[in-house]
Amino acid sequence: MENSDYLAIDGQQLQILLTIQQAGSLSGAAKMLDMNQSTVSYWLELLRKRTGDPLFVRQGNGVVATERAKELFPAAEAALAQLQAIFEPQIYVPENDHGVLRIATTAVERALLIKPLIEHAIKVAPNLSIELRSTGSAHQVIDQLRDGSLDAAIMPPKVAEGDGLMRRHLFSTKDVVFFDPKHPLEENDLDAFCARAHVRVGFGPDAGFDIDRRLAKLGRKRKVAMQVADFDSALAMIRGTPLIATLPAPLAPPDLSSVSPPWKQNGLDLALIWHTRNQTSERHRYWRNTLTDIAKP
Repeated sequence: MENSDYLAIDGQQLQILLTIQQAGSLSGAAKMLDMNQSTVSYWLELLRKRTGDPLFVRQGNGVVATERAKELFPAAEAALAQLQAIFEPQIYVPENDHGVLRIATTAVERALLIKPLIEHAIKVAPNLSIELRSTGSAHQVIDQLRDGSLDAAIMPPKVAEGDGLMRRHLFSTKDVVFFDPKHPLEENDLDAFCARAHVRVGFGPDAGFDIDRRLAKLGRKRKVAMQVADFDSALAMIRGTPLIATLPAPLAPPDLSSVSPPWKQNGLDLALIWHTRNQTSERHRYWRNTLTDIAKP
């Protein structure tokens, strides 16, 4: 027997060994395995060489196991069970999930998606914890998805581009210009829009500002009086002041008014972003599909 040859033994050979024992003959094992008897004989002969034992000897019309073979049966069964556990499709049971689901979102998604997600999780996965994080900058989110500290993020798909990232469209929205009713703003008045003091939202140190780029193409510029790190802070700054902020429409609180921006909009797409390492995970797939279902109109 060659000691190093054990690596050449595979699951099929172990299955043949156990089936011969179960059937009591090589012909019977061949029928059970839907193989030719010559194939069964071939693999048995290889096992004999690798174990240095005949494993089965003839008795009447069949075969009986040697003592060495009897010693191998429990180990062969355990090895096959391990292989099956490794390569069987994963089965995710939400109620058994005691882990943490980490998602980066803004206030837009918290209102439209995350609250229904939490309500669903309380019902089907009572032991699961959901951790919400601010999206921060695109670079920060991408780094966290890549290093595994984030499971998913919800943000514009064009912002989260990079190797190893997957994306799925969730919904589209449009911006509106919010203002306090005591300080009204006229619809489609670009001059008034640029003249008013603005609150601008910047996600992270490398934030980009589409509105300022759009205005620059028109040869215009807005007056940025304040920059904040999130939508909630922007809305808070508007109340009781003449400040205005251009934010996603779903954020609309009952105490503020809004008008459409003074330019044509194509809409803002928001997508679910995750790393390719989680693409085949049944756990991640379950929660991705749940978020997608919640986002359906």
